[in-house]
Amino acid sequence: MKLYILFKICIFFLFPLIVNGAENRIILESPKALEESSVDEVDDLVEIDGLIIDRTLTRLGKDFYFSFSIKMNSKHNDLDVNLTVKERPTALSGSIIGVYHFDKVIYRGALSPGQRQAEEKAEQAIEAVDRYIVRWQTEKLFKDTYDLDFPEI
Repeated sequence: MKLYILFKICIFFLFPLIVNGAENRIILESPKALEESSVDEVDDLVEIDGLIIDRTLTRLGKDFYFSFSIKMNSKHNDLDVNLTVKERPTALSGSIIGVYHFDKVIYRGALSPGQRQAEEKAEQAIEAVDRYIVRWQTEKLFKDTYDLDFPEI
């Protein structure tokens, strides 16, 4: 009997919350699909740029990521690409570290123990990323998009 009363009380208090949640969901969701939206509505969607994502596993990788991200952010205040720093630990030589943009390798190097070497490798990675960004932006500007838009390429 107590369980039945508890069940009734829960239904009495939770049912309005469930109904209100469904009404809010209907109001918040757009009835029109994204493909049917106009160009101005799609341009209002904001993409986050300038992220440097940490996918390192060891202390060596964390030191490299810290040096790389600090120097990259101080050099490029308005970075318009997202980068990922990935690490693959090895048994003998420390780690193999890589900097990626859209799963394309920009920089890859072996990192042995020592914080000083992590900073040196971070400097090398920044030089490689700088060259890549300039090349990528010029290719993006001069890419033929007559029948395909940038997201479709």
